[in-house]
Amino acid sequence: MNWQKASAINSVKLKAIAHHLWRASIKTLHTRLVAGGLLVGAAYFPVWLFNLIVRSFHGSASVLMAIMIGLGSYRLWQQRKQIMVLAASEDDRLLGHIIIGCGIVLSPLGFFSEWAQRLIFILILIGIALSSWGLPFFRRYPLPIALLGLGLFPQPTAVAKNLWQVFTPPRMLENFMAWSGTGGLNAIGHAAVQNETWITLAGKTVDVNWGCSGFDMATILAVASFVLGLFLKQSPIKITLMMAIGIVLAFIANVPRIMLLAMSEAYWGRSAFEFWHGPWGGQIFSTILFTIYYYVVMAIAKRKPAK
Repeated sequence: MNWQKASAINSVKLKAIAHHLWRASIKTLHTRLVAGGLLVGAAYFPVWLFNLIVRSFHGSASVLMAIMIGLGSYRLWQQRKQIMVLAASEDDRLLGHIIIGCGIVLSPLGFFSEWAQRLIFILILIGIALSSWGLPFFRRYPLPIALLGLGLFPQPTAVAKNLWQVFTPPRMLENFMAWSGTGGLNAIGHAAVQNETWITLAGKTVDVNWGCSGFDMATILAVASFVLGLFLKQSPIKITLMMAIGIVLAFIANVPRIMLLAMSEAYWGRSAFEFWHGPWGGQIFSTILFTIYYYVVMAIAKRKPAK
């Protein structure tokens, strides 16, 4: 009976809170637009959550992006009292309302593409911040805004891939990784032969395609280094050094992974290859890499500059 009574009381409280939020959301034009913009994000959220769960098993950057969103939101929550004091000018509020309205009008396009979803919601958040707190908000809180922007930015590894392929010869990185893996195998006594992106070992051949080039992990570590450097309040020089080390570590660690995949295909059968090439094998390598990366980067962060 006590449980039923407590449940009924909680239900009444939730209804009261929901009613209060509803009344507040329709009180003015500004609150109606803000509520409409947030409802767009709520409509997209199930898709983002599903993609986060699926991609996290494949070593995707999605988990890192979620962490950045969490850190950015937490930093803003810590400053909520100072933020609530800010007031938008009439021009800022009008511009913010126009931006929110554009985002709401474009929101149906988001259901056809995750890129569109992310960019539309970023547009809406900019409009909400601008119409609520004005331009001073963006000048006072650049770090949490940068974290939120990076966290919501759609598929940073895909953007980096396209930029890389625009300015480099076709399959340059895949060829280099195949050459490195072949050299590593020969160095430990396994007669391997490279033919462009193909590695032949004991009569079996594996292809080093883009997914095995190490570029995605290098991008993830570069972004992680940038975020970690900002979070630890490091100097621009240290942040740049942390990003460079993360990229180099990702490519170096990718070589033994390619060697292991070639050996798995040649000596241990297809099932072993699929294991190391699949989510579990990828997570094992990612864990080892992130552990090494953590200790190296923290050593840089803790190092005091020479006087």
